[in-house]
Amino acid sequence: MRQYRFTSTNPDKRDKKMKTRSSQSGIKKIAALALTAVMFSWLPASAQTQTQASPETSAKTGIEMHGKGQFAPSRYGKIYYETEGAGSPVFLIAGGPGSSHASFHPWFSRLAAEHTVVYLDNIGRGRSDRLDPKRASEYTVERDAEDIEALRIALGYDRISLLGHSYGGMPALAYALKYPQHVAKLVLSSTMLNAHSWQQNIDSVNFTARNQFPEIWQQLMQLRAHGVKSSAPEYGKLYGETELDIYWRDPDMESKLYSSGDPADAANSDVYLSFIGQDPEWQVGGTMKHYDPRPRMSAFTVPTLVAAGRYDRVGTPRIASEIKAALPAASSRMVVFERSGHRPWVEETDAYFSLLKEFFQSGDDRTVQKVSAQ
Repeated sequence: MRQYRFTSTNPDKRDKKMKTRSSQSGIKKIAALALTAVMFSWLPASAQTQTQASPETSAKTGIEMHGKGQFAPSRYGKIYYETEGAGSPVFLIAGGPGSSHASFHPWFSRLAAEHTVVYLDNIGRGRSDRLDPKRASEYTVERDAEDIEALRIALGYDRISLLGHSYGGMPALAYALKYPQHVAKLVLSSTMLNAHSWQQNIDSVNFTARNQFPEIWQQLMQLRAHGVKSSAPEYGKLYGETELDIYWRDPDMESKLYSSGDPADAANSDVYLSFIGQDPEWQVGGTMKHYDPRPRMSAFTVPTLVAAGRYDRVGTPRIASEIKAALPAASSRMVVFERSGHRPWVEETDAYFSLLKEFFQSGDDRTVQKVSAQ
């Protein structure tokens, strides 16, 4: 998930909003599948000692447990997780790749009355352990799926439901394909399918930048002409000025996202670059380069909900349609939120969570639906 530090000097209202948001969160959390070009310093595995949320953090979110979770063992290190509520478990898999679970707070507390909501940080993210830098090639979709299995075993659940947002939908699907006997329901929310759809995401984001921000695009092309890749900080500072139009139907909704201000919750750009490569806003590389689960999807029987926002330039409705087409019609359905971008749970909150509750509790509905909060 891409992170930007906003540095535009344009004195218009849009820029003021971006600067205000930047001052609130320091390093901007963007849930999507686009890279951070701004490099950060990351906490080592000892970050597990920083598990207490400050009073200010608790007051912001209304969820006192955030930052007060526990650790589960795995072959790759300790996995940090939090739980909330009671009932059948729903595991939330965050985007990025490289982001913690923090942006799910406080929205998904809406599920806690009927479900045990399990928030987890994959290895390399949030408060979970990191891989040794020499093992960076092990940051893969399939390895992330094994974090889910390790946590399921540690918590003693036989079957779980999964919701993967943005990049998180890829390991959620990979897990369900490998361990279908342990999956009750699967939600793929604003996500990608494979390396090809990731490239579609990159191309869609660049299309928006090129056409809606030609003055910024010209500067980006000047950088590229001098050999600057999209992972460079100066590239990211410019590209970050386009992000509100990439992720939101209504850019004002950005201010509703939770940011803890804790460095442990910042996205890990090293993980992102391991997955996508050194020019991640231009060409898919890294461990994602040849990833494609489609050959295993034709006989998939786990009930699956594919959701997308009509105005999402990252996990586009086109990509969602391709995911739906790769799944058996008998076990999948698709929903398009007509007034949303990348996070329908923020822009159409009631409609999104009503749909989730119905899906987790009911049988199949195979039609493509349109949902719009009026």
